Amino acid sequence: MDMQGINKRLKAARVALDRFIDKIIDEHLGNPKVADAEDADMVDDMLAILEDSPAGKGGEGGDLQGDLKLTRDNIKAIIMDVMFGGTETVASAIEWAMSELKRNPEGLKRVQQELTDLVGLDRKVRESDLDKLPYFKVMINVWAIGRDKAAWKDPETFRPSRFGPDGECAGVDFRGNNFELLPFGSGRRSCPGLQLGMYALELAMAQLMHCFDWSLPDGMKPSELDMGDSFGLQAPRAFRLVAVPTPRLNCPLF
Repeated sequence: MDMQGINKRLKAARVALDRFIDKIIDEHLGNPKVADAEDADMVDDMLAILEDSPAGKGGEGGDLQGDLKLTRDNIKAIIMDVMFGGTETVASAIEWAMSELKRNPEGLKRVQQELTDLVGLDRKVRESDLDKLPYFKVMINVWAIGRDKAAWKDPETFRPSRFGPDGECAGVDFRGNNFELLPFGSGRRSCPGLQLGMYALELAMAQLMHCFDWSLPDGMKPSELDMGDSFGLQAPRAFRLVAVPTPRLNCPLF
């Protein structure tokens, strides 16, 4: 029995997701790229070792193709892992970033002012704006900061300016080149969803901060915000963040 229709909706969602991933694969098969091409992506790399694929023939890939072959279902499963693996981590990162900003009103004001100066109040943030927001990008990346006192000054303090051009950690990179900060791992075992995760996190946070002013409910003070975490793969907040949005743009939001 499926009184609430959950199983029916689950099956429908699974079919829709299956079609979506099939479309991604078919688009790549229709425009095949050499695995090491400059504009090749993860799907192109996998199609290079797909059984019975034109992209997997012709000698590209060397000995690897002789030892390893992927089926279409294998590739679909890997794409699904990347998509699902990035969903919870991005959601958790957004919640933590918003929590830290509510505890640091001056940091939030600085980010919102940077967004206002660049974007204005008559439109929402576009993807092309993100690279022109240095303080915003520094603030977003700081959620994954390490806690080693030997590597960081005041490691428990949310201070994004440390990663700014004039900060003491200006040269620290979060992509795996500095071992004191490895939110995505390093080397061959680094997270394959790094680009997707950062894109989703940055664009979502930019929209949330640019489109709304935020306050805590029932007169709660920022210092009263519980910043405890709970056990889990992403160390989620022990208590979900509740914040009240107030629109700040002159243009329609939806």
